[in-house]
Amino acid sequence: MKDFLTKIKNFFQFKVKVNPHVYWNNLLYVFFTIIVIFIFFSFYLLYKIKNQQIFQNSDTPKETPSLMNEKLLEKITSSFNAKIIKQNEIKNTPVIYKDPSGK
Repeated sequence: MKDFLTKIKNFFQFKVKVNPHVYWNNLLYVFFTIIVIFIFFSFYLLYKIKNQQIFQNSDTPKETPSLMNEKLLEKITSSFNAKIIKQNEIKNTPVIYKDPSGK
């Protein structure tokens, strides 16, 4: 039975010895390359921003949209013009009051 257990134990053990130094070096190389890539990307973005080639809105409308309703504007201006005409008529024509005593 002991023989069988040692065979199973030997079967599941690693045949190659694990060297943590190699794994740490590989991790350092991977993260160093990632950092270098980020640095180059940041310089690229800085260059694009400096030359105003990025974050720029290129959608310019060909027509300036009218913010007012033209028909309502005409209606309001004609109303004001009518009030001005009425005001000038009141100023220029004297009001004639009837004498309340009947004379």
